[in-house]
Amino acid sequence: MGKALARHLSSKYEVIIGSRDPARAAAASAGIKGASGSDYSGASRSADVVIFAIPYEAMNLLADLDSEVSSKTVISVINPMTTEGGLLKYAPKGASAAEELARMLPHGRVATAFNNVPWGFLKEDVVPPVDILVAADSKETYEEAAKVVASIREMHPLYVGPLSEARIVEAITPLVLNLAKLNGMKALTTRFVSRKG
Repeated sequence: MGKALARHLSSKYEVIIGSRDPARAAAASAGIKGASGSDYSGASRSADVVIFAIPYEAMNLLADLDSEVSSKTVISVINPMTTEGGLLKYAPKGASAAEELARMLPHGRVATAFNNVPWGFLKEDVVPPVDILVAADSKETYEEAAKVVASIREMHPLYVGPLSEARIVEAITPLVLNLAKLNGMKALTTRFVSRKG
């Protein structure tokens, strides 16, 4: 997910891919024009906006990054999921992953976004029209996250409210993946239709 996002964002931003292993980060960045690689600390320190797209189980690796993300917009693309009976289940240990991240990084300004668009869409060169749900505790943080979302053609950010709404946003990920599997489709995502009048 992270590499696919990086590829799309690289057309508008200078992208730095982070990893526990800087060599892996460098290898991941090699196929993305203008991108570079670093460890988590170096990437977070150098970035203006930080995006974490890592497995939920690896969140503890981010605990020491608070000073690196201080006053920065931090976008969580972390989805707590397990498999049960052949289907995915939303399974946070308590609060949402985004809320956990906000507690872990109290000096960052955390938003959640991109959770409702599966990797299958991002691996394509052109993303189909999709509404991206964004939760954040302040409108300023939302607007900064929304700017990143809107930099990818055909992605439309929608504000869902404070970070406490992240549980609902994150739960959409297993929902759309299960819908695709149960209905014999390659990939599904969300689009909201506004009624006129």
